[in-house]
Amino acid sequence: NIPEGTIEYTKFWEDVREKCLDGFTNSVGISITGQHFFYLNFCRILRNDEKINKKSVGFPKFVDLDYDWFWIVDTAKKNQKNVSCVKGRRQGYSYKAGAIITHEYTFFRESRSIIGAFLSNYSEGTMGFVIDNCNFLNGNTEFKKQRNPDTQVYFKSSYQINVGGVKVRKGYMSSVECMTFKDKPGAAIGKSATWLVLDEAGVFPNIIQAYGYSEPLIKDGNIYTGCCLMFGSAGSMEGGTQHFYDIFI
Repeated sequence: NIPEGTIEYTKFWEDVREKCLDGFTNSVGISITGQHFFYLNFCRILRNDEKINKKSVGFPKFVDLDYDWFWIVDTAKKNQKNVSCVKGRRQGYSYKAGAIITHEYTFFRESRSIIGAFLSNYSEGTMGFVIDNCNFLNGNTEFKKQRNPDTQVYFKSSYQINVGGVKVRKGYMSSVECMTFKDKPGAAIGKSATWLVLDEAGVFPNIIQAYGYSEPLIKDGNIYTGCCLMFGSAGSMEGGTQHFYDIFI
């Protein structure tokens, strides 16, 4: 209820931005990462509503699984590691990955994030969560960003102005792209990324080749400048799951 344009309003959003970046510690000393804080407060998911005994869109609950996941991701990123996670079904990992990508897009200039999967409906599904998050931010927060271009498979935080009759593109210049590796494991060759998400790894029969081609996206020489999040549940034991197992070990 703080009026826009006031000092209190500005301080409120500055404080929220700081928590989204640095994390938050509650009154009993439990700390969460900035990405987890962002997920809990600004990402809406399809969740079970006990009051009406049906699913509805709302903010995530605080659960131990998410607490562990976001700390693992934070530790991996800071120590130049990737994350390979074998998970159960219906645990919201695509929502969590969407939150991480949205967080990067929102708070880091010129960042690039890529969401990939063997089948396009998996990568585009996670991309849809990112778009939903960005739409929520644009309609309800001071973290809004104009998107141009703005498609279901690629968008960038930029806008055009006219300077002396010449079109000039300005803005945050962060971007998100999704792609399929089904017929082309080298689909991401030539790109770069801060976050590389490989979704539904259990049904990703060419995941070893896809990661091999894509690893340079998150490296500069021998240094990891980005992080790969690879997760999935069991699929075909003779197909994708076997290859996911080989990577996992």
